Amino acid sequence: MKIRLREWKTIECNFKLSLDDIEDEKDLFNLESASQFPEGDEKEFAIRLRLTIENDSCNLLIETIYFFEVDQVISDEFKKSHFPKVNAPAIAFPYLRAFVSNITLQAGIDPIMLPSINFVEREQSSVNDRNISK
Repeated sequence: MKIRLREWKTIECNFKLSLDDIEDEKDLFNLESASQFPEGDEKEFAIRLRLTIENDSCNLLIETIYFFEVDQVISDEFKKSHFPKVNAPAIAFPYLRAFVSNITLQAGIDPIMLPSINFVEREQSSVNDRNISK
């Protein structure tokens, strides 16, 4: 199956600069992802990424959506596979990383460089967390 990232859009972007001198450096980073399979389009799906960052220089909330096309009809097996949970977010994340670096640089603060994320480990950890909570 051939898969292509067709486009991406920023749904929400909320940036707040902190002008207070904060002695207690904090660096809170949270990334959520979700897959969407629109009805009526059997060869397209979307990934939403929602990122929140709180650190000593700013608070940032960004939500983005990434539209993927495939060359075959999307099956239930595909929907449950690793691709929408692991591979597609891994393809989309570098675009979000670049956006965060650019917006913080243009805001006049040191650019925030998001760490690389191992989406395979992230998914395995999520599955383990779900199994523990049962």
